[in-house]
Amino acid sequence: MGTVVTSGPPAFAQVHHRSSTTSGHYRMPHASHLARGPCKAGAECFIVRADLREPGSVDALLETVTWAEGQGRTVRGLVNCAAKLLSPSFAKTKPEDFDDYFAVNVKAPLFLAQALVPHMTGGGSIVNVSSASAHFSSPGDLVYAMSKAALESLTANAAEAVAAEGVRINHVIPGFTDNGHRAFNVPAARDYMSSFSVLGGISQPEEVAAAVLFLLSEEASRITGTGIDVSGGSTLGARGHRAGSISQFLQ
Repeated sequence: MGTVVTSGPPAFAQVHHRSSTTSGHYRMPHASHLARGPCKAGAECFIVRADLREPGSVDALLETVTWAEGQGRTVRGLVNCAAKLLSPSFAKTKPEDFDDYFAVNVKAPLFLAQALVPHMTGGGSIVNVSSASAHFSSPGDLVYAMSKAALESLTANAAEAVAAEGVRINHVIPGFTDNGHRAFNVPAARDYMSSFSVLGGISQPEEVAAAVLFLLSEEASRITGTGIDVSGGSTLGARGHRAGSISQFLQ
């Protein structure tokens, strides 16, 4: 059986890697960096390059799914991990920014789920990767935060729709997670990110991957329409000034 994973930042290859070693899933991700990680390590991968902003991206991935089914493989999971990050502030957001962020972060997950659920004939699981920014004021990263709130709404509102097909849909809520972005090498930016978590520090991809894998597994067979918070308590409440953005440390 296999899991389709749209690729997020490079460090999230850990999700793919661990899904291979733990669950025997195969992946059809959207990023060539995976070929240097789990695929190179021996996992069976089918890489589909596609711009998730474009309608044809779903069709391209579906062609690979159909081919894999013809080879005797089945699809049981979808992880919507790809995302457009670091959006403009309230004052600087333009209509095209809104369209781009929502195309990748909301529209693509919806239509990928819609396309793949009919292929999950033996039941399955969908996991959306959200963000803690959807749960506190994020004026400096406005459209990204809005898009993640919409993604969580997809989880809640699609759960009943896909249940009849034996499919579950949930989301995980990471806080700042070291995804290899250059901001994680800037001490002031790391301090800013660390200040959000009551546990302190910054999450590692393995910690997010563990929650994703749990929701994909049969151990979560009675969980649907909800989320698992792996943000280190970042969503509990304000702990200092939050009006900024990581972008301010990269100028």
